[in-house]
This record gives sequence, C-alpha cells and structure tokens, in this order.
Amino acid sequence: MNEFVITGSTGVIGRRAVRELLAAGHRVTGVTRSARGRDLLEGLGARAVEADVFDEASLRCVFDGADAVVNLLTHIPSIDRMADRSAWEENDRLRTDASAAIARAAGAAGAQRLVQESIAFVYADGGDAWLDEDAPVIGGGVTTTALTAERNARELFHGDTVVLRFALFMGPDSGFTRAALETARAGDSAAVGPPGAYRPMLWLEDAAAAVAAAMRAPAGTYNVADADPPTNAEVDAALAAAVGVEALRPTEPPDSPLARSQRVSTRRLREATGWAPRMRAGTEIWGTIAA
Repeated sequence: MNEFVITGSTGVIGRRAVRELLAAGHRVTGVTRSARGRDLLEGLGARAVEADVFDEASLRCVFDGADAVVNLLTHIPSIDRMADRSAWEENDRLRTDASAAIARAAGAAGAQRLVQESIAFVYADGGDAWLDEDAPVIGGGVTTTALTAERNARELFHGDTVVLRFALFMGPDSGFTRAALETARAGDSAAVGPPGAYRPMLWLEDAAAAVAAAMRAPAGTYNVADADPPTNAEVDAALAAAVGVEALRPTEPPDSPLARSQRVSTRRLREATGWAPRMRAGTEIWGTIAA
C-alpha cells in the first residue's frame, strides 16, 4: 500500500482521482483549506490536511512520508470570464509559484514521484497530423503557464516526474460542457476554431483513471485525451442531435490556442500502463448529459 498526497484534491479531477486511488487500495491524503473540502475528502475515505500551497515549509510537513505527490491545482474562471485575461491570474499563480513550491517540497520530503497536471493545448497547430508528446509546443495565452508548471516539476523535483497533458474536460460538472449545451439549445456552436480542427476532449472519469495509471508509468510526459479526437464539426453534429436541432450556427473563432487543430495521440500512456478512455467524450457524452 502506497501513500499519496494530492493538491487540488477537491476539484473536478481531484475528487475523482481520490476515489480511483482509494479503490486501488492506496492511502490518500488531500490538501485543503476549507471545512467543506475537509468534509468532502473525509466522506470519500481520504485523510484531509491543511497547508498553504505557496509555502514550501508548510507543504513539506504534509508531504513527509508520501511515496508520491500529485499536483492537480487549477483555478479556471467561469465561461463568461474566460476572455478576461485578468480572470486567469490565480490560475497562473498556481501554475508558476505553487507548482515550484510543490516540486521543491516534494523533493525535500523524500517523495519518490511527482505527478504534475498540464494541458494538451500547448501544441502548435498540427492540421490533420497526429501529435505525440514530442510534437512542437508553443504555448501562448493562458497555456504558457502550463509549460512553466511542467518545467518546474521536471527541474525542481529530483525524482520520477510524470506530466499529464489533459484534454478539455467533459462531464456534468464541467463548465465548458454545461455552457456548450446551453449554447447549442439556442442553435449556436460553441466550437473554438474552424470545423475541421481536431479538438482533444476527455471524460472526467477517464482523466481520474489516468492519474491512477500515472503511478505505474515510467517517468515522462503523457497526453491524456479521447483515443480518436473529434473535429469541431463532429462535436457540433453530436451536440445538435443531443438537443434536437438540425444544425448549429458557427461562431467567429477567437484568437486562442484552443482554436488550433490538435489531434493528440495517447498511444504512449496506453502502451506504458494499459490506460484507455472508456468514452469518446467529444461525441458520446452530450446525449447522456442533455437527458
């Protein structure tokens, strides 16, 4: 039985990852600073501890004795504020300052492994080509600090580092999922980018399973997404069918890293661990959630 400590343990991925790791027979401690978070974690069967995620000394105390530390900290703004760059300041700080403190503290506490959350939208536009983890990354916009978090994990932690580049999360408590359904009911597309652009998407439960799989993966960087990323046109067609409209009206594509075509491959993680997504979230999830 291993001891794992998770920062970001009460978020949409964190709480699911806690369940996955507990179900696999591990001991799990979640870092939280609220009574609600403590109740959630203890209700799941995990231990809850309080720490300042920006303070290395505070983190070192809670990481002491852990076999692995999992950093799933994010602070994604609501859909209506995403275009406001200032709304991303807390998320940027978590991915820069907190990721550095976590990496240093995990190493100082003697943890053998650090798992760092990142995102799949850091890649350059690949058109129709498959993008593996060695494809060029360019960051840009809000994705730049994800690359900073990756670098901090690799350079500041002196042990096995696993970086998980997650696709766009899909599920009943995903802000994007709810917003896309509302937009579709009004007859409009929520697609970012042209119809033929590939969009990496991921069911939340599959994301949590990937965190558990990361514990048995060799150190390295792994894409985590649908096995066959859909195009925006495929997503729109599935959305239209789910809400009962003939077709969705296209919207003006914003200048965003998410507008790039990113047909990411998850072969590396599948071959290393046996992990595989159970759902093609980009097209299969809409009918279930709409109902």
